[in-house]
Amino acid sequence: MEQHSHRKFWAAIIILAVAAVTFVLASAWTFIELRNTKNLLVLVQGELTDVRQELAAKEAELGTRESQLAESAALVDSLQTALSKLQVNYQRLTTGFGYVLRDPSYQEMKKFLSEDNTSEQEYLEGRYTCVDFAAAVKSNAAKEGVRCAYVVIEFRGGGGHAIVAFDTTDKGLIFVEPQFDWEVDLQVGKRYYQCVKPPPGHQMMKPPYDDTITRYIVVW
Repeated sequence: MEQHSHRKFWAAIIILAVAAVTFVLASAWTFIELRNTKNLLVLVQGELTDVRQELAAKEAELGTRESQLAESAALVDSLQTALSKLQVNYQRLTTGFGYVLRDPSYQEMKKFLSEDNTSEQEYLEGRYTCVDFAAAVKSNAAKEGVRCAYVVIEFRGGGGHAIVAFDTTDKGLIFVEPQFDWEVDLQVGKRYYQCVKPPPGHQMMKPPYDDTITRYIVVW
């Protein structure tokens, strides 16, 4: 009977020891899990803080963008209003004319002169003279939207002459003899026929009168 009691006692001791070891191991494992979970939680909290800061920065940037967009919208409205006023003024300026004159490039001037048939007209004393040639070129240029000047030249020997001019965008003011479409290097104090620059194979005849230029007037 006493031997049987000893066996129960040691069995109980072994069971308690095993239970204690199991409890210690389980507690250690739980502690490790809790520590890992805590570390993970700290890491997640750090990342969450970064995300919150980034979100705050994005919200601030969005606010700035919205302000800029509002300013841009206001600017667009202002420009549209200004454009509407300009269009109204433009229509007022062009009403009754049907065109807006512009200065041509040198090549555009040459092209216009080559297509214009004024130089093909016959000079008729007292009926179709230099005045008519110049007026016709100026009128035809206006119909094409090209700005052309009427130029009045006075001679030392009395009388005068009429030619045209174009203020080209690339070569400046160019004088043209409309009877031939020849360019003219107009200079006060020089004889007019010497100022005309005929193409190769042509020449400007010397007139019987003194055509020395005393002054000229450009009328746009």
